[in-house]
Amino acid sequence: MTEKKIRKFAFIVHCRNTRELRLVLGRYRLSPYCLLPEKKLKKYCLENELIEDIFTFNRVVSDRGTLCQGKAYCLIMSPEQMLENQAVTTERAIKAGKMAEAWGAEMIGLGAICAVIGARGVEIADNCTAAVTTGNSLTVHASIYAFDKIMDQMAIDPRKQKIAVIGFPGSIGLAITRILHAKGMNLLLVSRRKTAFIKRFLDDMKDGRGSIDITQDIDSVLRQSKIIFTTTSTGQIIDQDHLQPGTIVFDIAQPKDVIYRKPPRKDVLILDTGLISLPRSTTDTYRYSGLGPNDIPSCLGETMTLTFEERWERFSIGRELYLDKIAEIGGLAEDHGFVFDDFRSFQKPVSAEIMETTRKAF
Repeated sequence: MTEKKIRKFAFIVHCRNTRELRLVLGRYRLSPYCLLPEKKLKKYCLENELIEDIFTFNRVVSDRGTLCQGKAYCLIMSPEQMLENQAVTTERAIKAGKMAEAWGAEMIGLGAICAVIGARGVEIADNCTAAVTTGNSLTVHASIYAFDKIMDQMAIDPRKQKIAVIGFPGSIGLAITRILHAKGMNLLLVSRRKTAFIKRFLDDMKDGRGSIDITQDIDSVLRQSKIIFTTTSTGQIIDQDHLQPGTIVFDIAQPKDVIYRKPPRKDVLILDTGLISLPRSTTDTYRYSGLGPNDIPSCLGETMTLTFEERWERFSIGRELYLDKIAEIGGLAEDHGFVFDDFRSFQKPVSAEIMETTRKAF
């Protein structure tokens, strides 16, 4: 019997905080630099081109019976360093892409801030032979899927609510805005500044059924809205204490936008949106990036789906995501068996108690 073909992908990621800088340097490089004080540690990481192969998916099996295998390559830099030194970060991401190609990857996904740098993946794609995607289309699909499910489970009519989108006009925020506006929702967009692009975008949206307002004041948004999508690049911008009772947050950001606190509130629902699970046909168990068994970011799910399909193309690149491609990749991922409705909050399963107390508070 012939062995089925195993297609190869790679995923380029980065350290999300100082703790992860220390962890990757210590575990994968056995480097004494992991013990440096934080300021010197970050200086060392910025001044040295540090890229590490940190994780391997040996055998991921689709419900259609196709197979793929992949590696995650980590840029050992902090999120703020990446955003402040984007030219350097882009060069390192391209080098990680070359390492992935040498291993045999034909599809490369860009995780978190790696999807923002280099003109949202364009420069990396231009310098790699393998196909490149940010995975943002499937992240949008997963986010809207979660929104529809939660609204249904909580018996909420979202058209009667003011829905906030924080992180506009990033590519994910833009696409979510388009989809919700087409559904007739009333939206409150949060942007750091007003630009000509935003003005053109809002002018295009004038013919929709719902209203659109825009602000720079996050605190006022938290007072006005109980349904919030948040998708910034910086993370750690929302204090749970500032949320109204009954608030539902779809936290798409990586690092997360909502600051964790212990014990977490029981009258708000904060979903790790964009987190999905591998197809149940995959019998091996993977614990990727500290997540639960076989949980993965949806951007990685897009990378795997395109690999299953042998779609060696730029799928989600640049600022504008196409709604037909979002629907297409969502349908393909569901056909391959990725699980979208096993919801998590701060990487833990969402309890029936939290759902009920939030519903009542709402």
